[in-house]
Amino acid sequence: MSTVNPDLFKTMVESSPEAVTLCEAASGHWHVTYVNSAMEQLTGYSADSILGRNLRFLQADDHDQEGLVRIREALRDGGTCRATVRNYRSDGTQFMNEIMLSPLRNPDGQITHYAGFHRESGVRPELRPEPRDPTMNTQTMLAYLRDDKLTGLLRRPYFEELIKRDWGLAQRESRRLSFLLFDVDQFAHYRDVFGRQGADQSFRRIARVIGGCFRRASDLCGRFDDDQVAALTTGLDLVQASKLAEAVLARVRDLSIHHPRSSVSRYVTISAGVVSLVPAHDAPPAKMYAAALQALKDAKDLGRNKVVSRECE
Repeated sequence: MSTVNPDLFKTMVESSPEAVTLCEAASGHWHVTYVNSAMEQLTGYSADSILGRNLRFLQADDHDQEGLVRIREALRDGGTCRATVRNYRSDGTQFMNEIMLSPLRNPDGQITHYAGFHRESGVRPELRPEPRDPTMNTQTMLAYLRDDKLTGLLRRPYFEELIKRDWGLAQRESRRLSFLLFDVDQFAHYRDVFGRQGADQSFRRIARVIGGCFRRASDLCGRFDDDQVAALTTGLDLVQASKLAEAVLARVRDLSIHHPRSSVSRYVTISAGVVSLVPAHDAPPAKMYAAALQALKDAKDLGRNKVVSRECE
């Protein structure tokens, strides 16, 4: 944890789409000491209404639940737990809360807190036994918040926070940045044929190929949207960044993922928008995003499976 910037870590947790809580082991009451904004949105309760309370208040009078038994056993035994429980928002509406709990220990090995990760589950899941052995240390928790679960690339909120850092450095030191935005061509048609699961499996392969092209220590690569992957590089001019994008497109074509409804090729292809700039002192990163999206749109309009690149003024 000593290598992680605390301010960046806090910003990442605050911007996480996952609802995050931290409960302290005080006299066994496990009262809440921290919630992020996603938890407020999930439950309808303000942070002030949650802090200092045991999260059991979210079940109202609905305490006869298998998931709660599992949670109590984990707290008693000091283990990791994944469970789904019926919770109730501030307006009284019920929702299914999928929860992952993990103990946090001090240097002496004593549990001082439990970290909780919460999300709404659309359906009531099948009950299944949970493993007793897994542990989540701080670095694993960081990866849980940082990494996109499907692709292993950076999640967009964390990716954008790192871009802000590099953007500021580039402004101060007049460094050149290149932003590359990749989008899978006609992937909605692919999903219609192979379903969500098949599309996810293919997108995972595509994303890993793209990510594998950005291995320098200064490179950033993240999932930007459902079917999009973005990368930020330093020190490359527009020609070099464009050649890199062309190489990425070729690597994806080499996967030879059959696409029966593509009007471009028998196989899955991607398009790319590339922009390069030395950030002006008063320019926000949003300007770079907008330029890359326009370049990507132009690549699609030109027939897809193409790279469109331009300097970002």
